[in-house]
Parts: sequence; structure tokens; C-alpha cells
Amino acid sequence: MPKRTFWLVTGAVIGAGSSLWAERKVRSTVAQATAKLQPDALVAEVGRSARQVAGSAADRVRDAVSLGRDEMQRREEELWADLAAQGVEAVPPVTAPPVTAPPVVAASTAPHVPPGDRNPGAVGRSITRPIRRSKRAPARSAAGQDNEDGRS
Repeated sequence: MPKRTFWLVTGAVIGAGSSLWAERKVRSTVAQATAKLQPDALVAEVGRSARQVAGSAADRVRDAVSLGRDEMQRREEELWADLAAQGVEAVPPVTAPPVTAPPVVAASTAPHVPPGDRNPGAVGRSITRPIRRSKRAPARSAAGQDNEDGRS
């Protein structure tokens, strides 16, 4: 009889322990899935995958260009070898002059702004602003005559 009691208790303990373990496992899995499905987490995941795709696309383009250059060089050597076998002299390939950057324009050579222009940032714009005039009448001098500029 003690054997039966031992196995009964052992089975109950193992059953209870495995139930608790399974419950913890399910709860942690649900918590992880909930965290991954939050809007912020989804945005971060989409951004991360977009960066990976862009990086791998750039790598693939770089590899394709490199492979293309290697294949082009191999084919050129093959064609020169065929021409040499036919008795044609190899002409050295014409090299293009190095590409140079355009000259840099100094900051002091800014476009000309007319002196009456009130908006120097509007260079090249076809619409101009009207000039504002003062609404008050010009002041008169003691003799009743205006000065050259209209002021006394």
C-alpha cells in the first residue's frame, strides 16, 4: 500500500508542477505577443525591416555592379585574345580624362540685388512688392517751400 500512496503523491506533484509551468509559459508568450502588437512596437518593427531591406538592396546593387564590371573586363580580354588570334594588333584602350568637379562659386559673388529692392531674398521672383509711401503730407518750410527731397 505505501507504494501506491507514493506514486499517487508523485503523480499529483508532477501534474501540479507541469500545470504551473505550462501556465507561466502561456502567460509569457501572450505578454510577448501583446508587446509586439502595440502600435509603437509595430512602427519600430516596420522601420527596422525597411532599413534591412534598403541595406540589403544597396548591397545587392553594389554586388551587381561589381559583378558586371568583372564580367565586362573578362569579356573584353576574351575579345582582345580573339582579335590577337586573327592577327589584329591590340590597340591600347582610350582612357577618358578624369572627371573634375565644377568650380565652386565664392559666397562673395552673390547675385546682384537692385538697391530699391526691399526683399533681397526674392531674387529671381517675377512678382515685386509695391513700394509703400507715407500717408502724411510733407512738412513745409518756413517760407512755404518744400526742400528737394520733400522734407523741411
